[in-house]
Amino acid sequence: MKGFALYGVAVLGGHLLYIASEYQFGAEWIFGLLTVGWFALFLQGWKRYRPGGSGLILVIAFLLLDINSIFFVQDLLAAVCSLLLGVLLVPFYRSYRDVALASGGFVLMNLLFHAEVESIITMWLFFIAAGVLSLVGFRQRFLWLAGCFSVLFAMAALLLLMNYLIEETYLIFLLVLAGAAIVVAGAYKFSRHLPD
Repeated sequence: MKGFALYGVAVLGGHLLYIASEYQFGAEWIFGLLTVGWFALFLQGWKRYRPGGSGLILVIAFLLLDINSIFFVQDLLAAVCSLLLGVLLVPFYRSYRDVALASGGFVLMNLLFHAEVESIITMWLFFIAAGVLSLVGFRQRFLWLAGCFSVLFAMAALLLLMNYLIEETYLIFLLVLAGAAIVVAGAYKFSRHLPD
């Protein structure tokens, strides 16, 4: 029950900071840093109660969404605050590798989202990063990392396939299909060694 309350307070607090930022035009960076500080406080509580991995991943995903909303069109500031969230995860890597890497993977995806490139390039970056992270998860037997990024990889692959099918760019469509097949084959190979 304590873990559930901890997650609820963390998500609610981050959302309240986003709402407050809407009324303070020009001071978004303050609310971005407050969100980072709020996550640091959450991590101390999470370390103390150790309620589980799904909560940490859920909280960082929601706080990244709040940061994106606070810095609506300010990619650089959103990327800096996202990176700070990732830095806060570093001390937890030794004891909670799987969850820390999965959470850090979401930070990486958010940084890619804020890269100032065309949307199709961003989708390719998502496709490659999610594929690599899912393979690392399967190879290292990190269930959270493998699970989260397998789903994201499948979504990115599906969007790329649909895009190139609609554009009738069949050669690139086959390239995406081959990349997906390689990741699926690698995941299958590594998953044979995962614990039941």
